[in-house]
Amino acid sequence: MQGTRSIRLQNKKEDAIKLADFLHSCATTYKIPDSAYNDLRLVLEEVFINIASYAYDKDDIQMISVDLNDIDDGINITFTDTGVAFDPLSYTYDDMESADHSEGGMGIHIIRSLTDHQHYHRAGQSNVFTVTKHYTKHNKE
Repeated sequence: MQGTRSIRLQNKKEDAIKLADFLHSCATTYKIPDSAYNDLRLVLEEVFINIASYAYDKDDIQMISVDLNDIDDGINITFTDTGVAFDPLSYTYDDMESADHSEGGMGIHIIRSLTDHQHYHRAGQSNVFTVTKHYTKHNKE
């Protein structure tokens, strides 16, 4: 196993490109197969864009930490931000289909469908959201 790699990004939507580059740089080291890589790239973008868009006031530039932790059968990815407390797992797909549903919500459905486990908790003033993706690691060098 390769341990944990981390990146800190500003809560600006354009930093999503840096996050995608970071995942790409970890893919070979963590032996992420292409199918899992594509899922993870979409998940990272969904989570990051949601934090950047909704966790802070428009002009409040803050940092978002993203940690990739190699595990035996896949990867854990943890997002930590100090924005407004928000548990994305409190929304269900049924909530999105209701007549009084407001805009949004599809992102968490995508995240749930592309990852095997999700966990949210509040640690002091921080939102901590972790997703786990299981896969068989490839042996490409």
